[in-house]
Amino acid sequence: MHLSIVSTFAISIVLCTLFQEVDSKVCSFENELIATSWNVKNGETKILEIRFEHKNFTENRWTSLAFGNGPGMNNLEAIIFSRGDDDTITTYTAFTPKKKKVDVDDVAYVNVENSSVNGNHLKITVTRPLGSVGPRNHSLEKCVNWIVIPGGTLKSKGHFKKHHGGVEIVKNVCAAQCTSDIGKMVLTNRIH
Repeated sequence: MHLSIVSTFAISIVLCTLFQEVDSKVCSFENELIATSWNVKNGETKILEIRFEHKNFTENRWTSLAFGNGPGMNNLEAIIFSRGDDDTITTYTAFTPKKKKVDVDDVAYVNVENSSVNGNHLKITVTRPLGSVGPRNHSLEKCVNWIVIPGGTLKSKGHFKKHHGGVEIVKNVCAAQCTSDIGKMVLTNRIH
């Protein structure tokens, strides 16, 4: 009798742990250079919060997170982070109408919640509506590819040279499903 009570208790603990892990989901991506995660804060207006880290973000460089289904690097909406030679972090939003062309918006259509640089380690959190925003009424309500771009050199403020290194594509991200209520989950559908 005593053994069955202990067994039942142990099974209950295991089941509770399993269900707790299933219920906790935050969508994210990480490689050796960049880590990013995102979630939607539910409310009257659904706000998408994006946390972005670059582990080797030196002066006079840029890095980006872009959204869209291409083809290739065409027709992407982007959030671009740049670091000047005075360690100032500037955030832009932009559009790529064609390969090797970036049209930077007059104002950034994201809000910077916090930003820090420690050595060459950038940590920044931005928010934006999940729905339509900006001059192109860009929305992340539907599933779309997210492209993580390691970055390149700045030409000048708001002007960017071609990116260095490969990009990572996180296929078919459904940001609307990444809610604070759901919790944590690591995406595994990336392409190298």
